[in-house]
Amino acid sequence: MSLFGPAGTRGEVADNGSPEPAREGLYVRLLGRFGLHVDGAPLSLRGERRRALLATLLLNAGRTVSTASLIARVWHEPGPAARGALQVHVARVRALLAQTLGHPLIHSSDGGYRIELADHRSDLLTLRALVREADLAADRGDTDAHADLLGEALSLWRGPVLADIDSPLLREHDVPPLHEELLRVAETGFGAALARGEHERVATRIASITADHPQREPLVRVQMIALYRCGRRSEALRVYSRTRAALAQALGVDPGRELQETFHGVLRGDLDDRADHGPLPAGTLRGGDGVPRSPVPRQRSHRDVHARTVRGGVRGRRGLVPAELPAAPRGLIGRADALAELDRLVDPCSATPGSVLVRGPAGAGGSALALYWAYSVASHFPDGQLYVNLRDADGDPREPGEVVRRLVRSLSVGAGPSDIGTDEPEEAAARLRSLLAGRRVLVVLDNAATARQVRPLLPGGPGSAAVVTSRNWLTDLLVRDGLRALPVGALETEDAVALLRSLLGTDRHRGETLRRVAELAGRLPLSLRMAVAWLDAHPERDAEELVRLVERVDPARGVSPTARMAAVLRAGPLGSGTAAGKYRSGAEHPS
Repeated sequence: MSLFGPAGTRGEVADNGSPEPAREGLYVRLLGRFGLHVDGAPLSLRGERRRALLATLLLNAGRTVSTASLIARVWHEPGPAARGALQVHVARVRALLAQTLGHPLIHSSDGGYRIELADHRSDLLTLRALVREADLAADRGDTDAHADLLGEALSLWRGPVLADIDSPLLREHDVPPLHEELLRVAETGFGAALARGEHERVATRIASITADHPQREPLVRVQMIALYRCGRRSEALRVYSRTRAALAQALGVDPGRELQETFHGVLRGDLDDRADHGPLPAGTLRGGDGVPRSPVPRQRSHRDVHARTVRGGVRGRRGLVPAELPAAPRGLIGRADALAELDRLVDPCSATPGSVLVRGPAGAGGSALALYWAYSVASHFPDGQLYVNLRDADGDPREPGEVVRRLVRSLSVGAGPSDIGTDEPEEAAARLRSLLAGRRVLVVLDNAATARQVRPLLPGGPGSAAVVTSRNWLTDLLVRDGLRALPVGALETEDAVALLRSLLGTDRHRGETLRRVAELAGRLPLSLRMAVAWLDAHPERDAEELVRLVERVDPARGVSPTARMAAVLRAGPLGSGTAAGKYRSGAEHPS
């Protein structure tokens, strides 16, 4: 894998004074598959242990490597005879090198062995010398020489370092710091090439390294900018999506601020509009005037975009970005698959995210799922997150016109009365679509009753997305409006018990009793939380008594598990059968 093309071959010393790979005599390759060349021809070195021995010494050229360190790298499980065997291997490698080169190369020193090499005799030492020269060029403000030298250095990196050496300790202990060094050189080198306008070249050369290191955000950011400037916006968005998924899987985190701002700039098409610069990466250039210059400009954040762009007809105003999501649930248990499916259906990293209907019975936690997910992707909707409960305080459906006008007001903060528009429902709905046009907004519509209630609230153009929760299958939205459906039901029994334990503690109640509570609660999150509330309110009583009380509730007329648990919660510690029996099925707690 040559990142910038073949290395220079003008001789052992370049015109600028920096070393280049030797064409005569010994030359060592470490930045990829291990190899020794003499006068351009490969030198065969037999035996995995001898290869590990020599690779370790060459990787540490100029430093003494102790006998103990060499033994640990040459043998997987060294025995008592390893020290004597090492001396034999050293003697044989010395003899081979003396026969080929005219000198043994390996020297005994201070309880170990060492190899001395000139910079042009090793690709690793040559790379480091070129990087030093590049730093000097940067200090002089010579941006062209800086980029050329880094490009030449990167051309020496040919693939995974020493992957063909059979030494677990070498790969686990010695190679990772070198790999980190190479990645830092790549970040600076690709950034310097990008700053010089080599967009196509960077986009082509950087792809393989970011594919191997999708969590390396500075490199990913350079790749996205290069792709964007080549007119390949969809590819840049896919690169971001890959990195976001890799970070979530490996670390449970979202991309950092700089990468998110680059993503938003790609989405809007204004990536190169910002004149100022953000935090400077390693290898930042300093011009002749001493002012730092970043190889990659920081992109405009969404707040800056609001200040300069026409958004929904509010010209030149810097409005408050709505952030209306209610408090997020502390955590969800047993909903990892549903969260992943929401990611897939909406695809928040896409330039054209979709909208989805989350459908589940009362108490299944559809609203909690939607809110938890909405918080996790809020950064992908920098123009705001809107929330509306489509049921009023009495549990009745809200009128669509009322809700439309409320959303228009949220998106028109800072606008004058004339900008908010008319009270006519159809005109207000059109006004809402105009305000959403060109923005990237997430709209959460909770507890929808009918498709008629939802349709005027849906974003009209690409960029924004809606998540609708309902107890009903709003098939008209699925058929006519293209929403995708995500059913949400009861938890698995083990997940339901895990939820109870997470809230009650691990030792307070017997496992079999908690399983019975979970089943009586229908394994629905809301019913389970009601059970926890009853146990917390009556610490002197145990879960077995709660089971008896719930079983006494009259199940006539198909009262749901949520209603039965609510009846016990309201009846008090004695759980009066009369009080419980009077609980009406129509008074279920909202999901």
